[in-house]
Amino acid sequence: MLKPCQNCQVSFEIDDTESAYYQRISVPAPVDCPKCRLVRRLTERNSKNLFYRNCDLSGKKIVSQYSPSVPFPVYDQKIWWSDEWDAMNYGVDFDFGRPFFEQFEALRNRVPQMSVFVIGDTLENSDFTNCTGYLKNCYLIGEADYDEDCYFSNRIYYCKNTFDCSTIYESELCYECIDCSGCQRLKYSQDCKNCHDSYFLKDCIACQDCIGCVNQRQKQYMIFNKQYSKEEYLAMKADLNLESSSGLGNLREKCEEFFKTQPVRDLHEEQNQNSLGDHLYNSKNSSWCFDSRDLEDCKYCARLIGPVKDCMDYTSWGSKAELVYQCTATGDGAYNLKFCSTCTTNNSNMEYCFSCTGCDEVFGCVGLKRKKFCIFNKQYSEKEYRALKAKIISQMTASGEYGQFFPKNLSPHAYNDTLAMDLFPLSKEEVLAAGYKWRDVEDAVKSDANLSCSDCNKSYKLIPQEIDFYAQNGIPHPQNCPLCRHKARQKKRNQIDLAQRNCDKCSKQIMSTVDPNQTEKVFCKDCYLAEVY
Repeated sequence: MLKPCQNCQVSFEIDDTESAYYQRISVPAPVDCPKCRLVRRLTERNSKNLFYRNCDLSGKKIVSQYSPSVPFPVYDQKIWWSDEWDAMNYGVDFDFGRPFFEQFEALRNRVPQMSVFVIGDTLENSDFTNCTGYLKNCYLIGEADYDEDCYFSNRIYYCKNTFDCSTIYESELCYECIDCSGCQRLKYSQDCKNCHDSYFLKDCIACQDCIGCVNQRQKQYMIFNKQYSKEEYLAMKADLNLESSSGLGNLREKCEEFFKTQPVRDLHEEQNQNSLGDHLYNSKNSSWCFDSRDLEDCKYCARLIGPVKDCMDYTSWGSKAELVYQCTATGDGAYNLKFCSTCTTNNSNMEYCFSCTGCDEVFGCVGLKRKKFCIFNKQYSEKEYRALKAKIISQMTASGEYGQFFPKNLSPHAYNDTLAMDLFPLSKEEVLAAGYKWRDVEDAVKSDANLSCSDCNKSYKLIPQEIDFYAQNGIPHPQNCPLCRHKARQKKRNQIDLAQRNCDKCSKQIMSTVDPNQTEKVFCKDCYLAEVY
């Protein structure tokens, strides 16, 4: 069935599998297309922009994911998790004379929110992080777990001594790497696995002591895909002058031009069964899913770590999640959640909730911990809860509210502070025209921020840890600020969208995330593997 998206007007299809899923979980079909639904969920998540403000309970100066202009109170995350306050004190009766979302916004704006979305007791010397857990000595990283001595990075897991990286796993001493795993001492590389002691690699596996190589497997002492002896390699490497900004810049330009002459894969995926997506791994019966692993029977999901089962339109987190629909930043033991945002561990049977943890059978609640049978932060008996919930859903269905995610105006963040800006960058005018918020960013000059970014002209500083890292690893100091370095990495990743095209080798019809405007030849999986092996 085709229907027009009420947001962008582009027609989208709801197939029989999706219709059966909506019937199974008792929700109406969505009115927005998959892309618009994804963008809306992404605007709930700010993982990299932090602000100074005061805790609204203690008055202490804190670091917060929320700007000082948000309408709700913000508590230091340690106080938020404590027993010093009770979200039930903000409970109100549902008013059937007013729309649900209007009342939910009023409740959300009264209940205190946690300063940063972290597993607080697991962080050691890692205060300037968000969407994190199990860290030691980390600074300005987001969406990250189990890392040590890592800086200026996002979506990194089980990493050590890593700087300026995005979406890497189990790696150490890496710099400016994207979508890599199991790597050591790798620099300026993308989509590599088990590589080390190399520069500017792309789509390589188990390579070492290589420079400017693409689509190589188990190679050593290669430069621009050409084999050399160890002595020749070391001499040529010395001539490249990689410890200087000029030498590095010259090599970067040559690599970018060389890479354009080499074929690329339609999708990055491995060990999948009946699945479709990019950077999708170890998954079964999952389609239109991205940057995820260990999924089963899922659709329209992104940025999830499994196991995740029977979920649709679910973004960020995962980890033992089942029957999650139209949710974001929820996970770790989540079961049967609908239309929820920023909810933590062991939640079940929840709808339209924000910032709740350990709850079961709650509806339209904010900030609750370990509660059951609550609506708008008020306690009910099981019988009262079920009757009132059914009556509210009936009214929401009649008004067209039920079945839709929170409206755009309820996002707590400005569009340009969120993951949406990373994956779907827009200008200020485009953001405002689309109905989202925008935050004008000013350069907060500090006495010790004495460097000027070559891209945005804003000031930044080098911290002692990164100066030591650069010196120990022969890396010239960066010429741009951490945020611009982050933006540059995001531009190197393919779009989160699938488009139909033909394989440039066998002409077979394929789906790919490669931008149609790129000049590289795009091969299907079979042709690509035949080319590189």
